[in-house]
Amino acid sequence: MGGGLLNKKIVIILLILTITITIGGSYAFWQITKSQTGDNVITSGCVDLTIDNQTNNIQLNNAYPTEDSEGQNLDPFIFTVTNHCNVKMDYEIGLETLSDTNLESKYVKVLINEQGKTGSSKLLSTYENESKTIIDGAKEGRILLEGKLEPTTDNNNPSKKDYELRLWLDYDADKGAMSKTFRSKIVLSGVENTPKRSDEVCDTNPDSVDCKLLKNDDKNEEAQLAYDGTEENNLRYIGATPNNYIDIGDRDLDGQPILWRIIGVMNNMTIVGDDDSESAWQSLVKIIRADSIGNWSWDSSASGVNYGYGVNEWSESDLMTTLNSGAYWSKTSGQCYSGSNDSQKACDFSSIGLTKEVRNKIAKVRWNTGTMPDEYSSNTSKTTASYMYQGERSDNHRKKFCSSGSYCNDIVERTSTWDGYIGLMYPSDYGYAVGGEVRNSCLAKTMYNWNGSSPDCKGNDWLLPTSSYEWTLTPDPDSSYATYVFNVYSSGYLNESNVGPTYSVRPVAYLTPGTQIVVGEGTKENPHTLKA
Repeated sequence: MGGGLLNKKIVIILLILTITITIGGSYAFWQITKSQTGDNVITSGCVDLTIDNQTNNIQLNNAYPTEDSEGQNLDPFIFTVTNHCNVKMDYEIGLETLSDTNLESKYVKVLINEQGKTGSSKLLSTYENESKTIIDGAKEGRILLEGKLEPTTDNNNPSKKDYELRLWLDYDADKGAMSKTFRSKIVLSGVENTPKRSDEVCDTNPDSVDCKLLKNDDKNEEAQLAYDGTEENNLRYIGATPNNYIDIGDRDLDGQPILWRIIGVMNNMTIVGDDDSESAWQSLVKIIRADSIGNWSWDSSASGVNYGYGVNEWSESDLMTTLNSGAYWSKTSGQCYSGSNDSQKACDFSSIGLTKEVRNKIAKVRWNTGTMPDEYSSNTSKTTASYMYQGERSDNHRKKFCSSGSYCNDIVERTSTWDGYIGLMYPSDYGYAVGGEVRNSCLAKTMYNWNGSSPDCKGNDWLLPTSSYEWTLTPDPDSSYATYVFNVYSSGYLNESNVGPTYSVRPVAYLTPGTQIVVGEGTKENPHTLKA
């Protein structure tokens, strides 16, 4: 495997294929037999690959040296490599010759290819040598194929690839192949497709925020950082009590710090300028206010629209206005929405709103406002962190399943992105923040069931709300309502609600690029700070 990977390579001898070739004194008698042993399963942490659906044993009786045109049409050994994890997996399929083999690999022809794709046959001796064989006493190992599998977001539809393998005796085999035996086994090895921690990251870019946080993590067991294994491979704080507090200069009227917490370093972000210019592929620090700014409605609407329950489009929501141009943004007082049917009450953010100095440290970015492709009400089993993450970044809009009826009668245009400063956490942010020994189990478990006690997902997640309910940014597709948004309950699970009720609000933002973090202990008493 190439560089940039965790030193967490899990190698498993999947006793898939044992081939015995007995070569007689003349080319009149050649025999290849195949036997199957082993349960073909490996599991370690979040590295979980299986080989399934095996068909067509390779068995050539009275075989003889075979031309490629004939060998390529032999019935293949068919198998499936399946990734059961919610992280990307890199893997190798190798063939190792056993200790009692005396037939040289230069006489064995191999054709391996993904089903539905073509391949070319090669002598086994021309495949790359394994630097170290896995099977005790193996004479040599050859890497037949390298592959990648995307994360599995739905256990009923795992990420997998089907392969075909054909073996035959090379047509040009000479007398050196006589009276020889060839026995081998397939070896499957896999690694999580995640970068190394501080060693490689810091060698590449020692001044990056990733490096500074990782270096601090190395000397502070409570820091708890991990890559999430998504396509962007973001670096996130995880666990129940990570030391991720940061002072960005936010102050109350008494001059006391208003602390935020670092969600992580998010990659492939797009910054939007005031002139609508775009700067893509940015890595930005994502933060969330440590405490709620109160309970407020996500949206409210004029009487008669969606039966007075609001609209689940963030770019049009009342809470978005409050956070990005209203009383909270300008550190003033005003009227904010609290309850459905246009209910308002006084909101005073003069003590906890954002000062101009703090606003200048917050980047205007492109937020993803897509949602899951299925109706949540009928697919609660799919709300894993990785499934929600992909939905948030999709083009799936909020009114996909809801087009008629009293709760679906708004005419607001739906979008899958929004350009702005202040948002809310995503459901996937909450999911990927889980840590401890239960992390892998919880990431594979739907967040709809996180309120259960086994494993204790919510107890190992620092983003768990302290209030009863907390809003997220992500709308929910529903067949009967164009008014639903996902929220997280303090009991631990992800659910949905109309946008009108008053739930807890913790603003989320991205720091401007180039912002330098002075790394402290990350505690409330000694938080990280920003360089003046």
